[in-house]
Amino acid sequence: MSTKAERTAVIEELETVFRDARGIFVADNNKINVEKVTKLRSDLRKNGIQFIVVKNTLAKKAAEKTGKEGLSKFFTGPTVVAVATREGTAPAKVLRDFQKDNKDLLSLKAAYVDGTLFNATDALKLADIPSREALLSQLLGCLQAPMGKFAGALNGILSKLVGTLEAVKEQKSA
Repeated sequence: MSTKAERTAVIEELETVFRDARGIFVADNNKINVEKVTKLRSDLRKNGIQFIVVKNTLAKKAAEKTGKEGLSKFFTGPTVVAVATREGTAPAKVLRDFQKDNKDLLSLKAAYVDGTLFNATDALKLADIPSREALLSQLLGCLQAPMGKFAGALNGILSKLVGTLEAVKEQKSA
C-alpha cells in the first residue's frame, strides 16, 4: 500500500499531465499482453504520446482537479491513458491502427480532446481528421485560390489591352 504522500505526488503528476494535454484517451487494459503493449507504447512514443497505466481513484481525482470531470466515470477496471500534448487526435490514429491488427485487445472507453468529451466510437472517428498542419495548408490553399484567379483575370485583361494596342499600331503604320 502506498503512503498518502506517494498518492498525493501521483495525483499532482497526473494533474500536470492532464492540464497540459490536448488529447486524453482512456482505454481498457484488461486483455493485452506484454509483447503487444510494448509495441503499442513504442508506436505511441514515436508520435509524442505518453502511455500511462493509472490507478482509477487517483486518476479520477486528477481529472476532477483539472476540470475534466467527464472522464471520471470511465476510470473503472484496468485502465490506461494515452495523452497527447501536441496534436489532440494523434492517439486516435495510433489506437485505431493497433486495433486493426489486434481486435478486442485494447478497447477504448472515451476521449477528451481540446475540451470535448467523446465516446469510444466517436473517439476512433477522430483518427480520420487530418492533422492540424494538413488542415492549415488546405485553408491556405482555399484562401490563395481566389487571389490566383484574380491575378490571372487581371493578366488576361492586360494581355488583351496590349494586343489591341499592337493591332492599332500596326494599322496606323500600314
